Amino acid sequence: MMPETDSILVVEDEAGTRATLSAILEDAGYEVTGLEKGTEARKMIRSHSFNVIITDIRLPDVGGLEILELAKEINPDVAVIMMTGYASIETAVNAVNEGAYAYFVKPVNPDEIKTTITNALKQQRLSLENKRLVESLQRSNKLLFEANEELKKATQAKSEFLASMSHELRTPLNVIIGFSELMRDKVPGKINEEQRQCLSDILDSSHRLLNLVNEVLDLSKVESGKMEFKLENVALTEVIESLTRTMLPVLAPRKQSLDIEIEEGLPAVHVDEGRLEQVLLNLATNSSKFTPDGGKLKIEAVRNGDWCQVSVIDNGIGIKEEDQERIFEPFCWLDNPLTKEKSGTGLGLALVETIVEKYGGRIWVESEYGKGSRFTFTLPLAITD
Repeated sequence: MMPETDSILVVEDEAGTRATLSAILEDAGYEVTGLEKGTEARKMIRSHSFNVIITDIRLPDVGGLEILELAKEINPDVAVIMMTGYASIETAVNAVNEGAYAYFVKPVNPDEIKTTITNALKQQRLSLENKRLVESLQRSNKLLFEANEELKKATQAKSEFLASMSHELRTPLNVIIGFSELMRDKVPGKINEEQRQCLSDILDSSHRLLNLVNEVLDLSKVESGKMEFKLENVALTEVIESLTRTMLPVLAPRKQSLDIEIEEGLPAVHVDEGRLEQVLLNLATNSSKFTPDGGKLKIEAVRNGDWCQVSVIDNGIGIKEEDQERIFEPFCWLDNPLTKEKSGTGLGLALVETIVEKYGGRIWVESEYGKGSRFTFTLPLAITD
């Protein structure tokens, strides 16, 4: 397919000048239309498309500035070059202010005007390509926005569905747990050892399922914006001291230790105390789970600018580098050679990350496989008057 030839309109009332300029431009490979009168040019501009218009600024019937105005109105990208035999700064300034690409005094130098036309066409093509790219980008952005809105709606619907289902599941699960405990404790009547073991298995499985349901419910509430956060100034020291007591039944049977190191004079943090306890308990429980018997756990808290930085550290088995990239994803289970099985709901760290980010903080992990892990998260310091 042959490339389209650039078209040029020459408007000049002097026949010799018009014919000479038209011939020069045709020899240069352009498609040229030559007209004598401005009225003819105005009709031609309305019915045909031109890349470049060259017009005398003074014509017998219509001024060159009128042609310039009409040409720019119809096609803002057209390059209009003005010519005159009566050079003046005023007419040149007026032409440029009206949008003329260039201004020549007759007699026109053929090489200069050809160079000017070449540059004008290059600029014109760049402008058209930029417009095309901008339009393409705007279309892509619109499609992306619409896709994101649909994704938000789908995510919202998913979270609401999970929240509803989790709520409905908790009631029968609590009934199963309650009656199983009554039967295990021999309230309805005596049971033998085999029956007691069966009831204990039912209770263990029910509690694991209830933990999963609760974490699904919490995660879906956070994602859908329905979880309420009661933000208040909380003394981190007291929360961590309470955690050590909560963790004692978990750590003592395995002879694990938990050390606490809190920066002196650390200000309070502005959080929901219950959710902060949930975050710390989840991280500490995970550390214990992936640390051998007799291992060491540690919680550090320091100030970092306007934030409190908390780390939960262990000397356990660590996390492989490829697993560190997905560890905060929902339903992510890691192999635990200490138990030879996958335990937990796979939602704990996803929920922890979501809660921390709700405070404007962030959480990350540093780990070397075989040597232990450090989970660090940030919390906003207390608001002071």
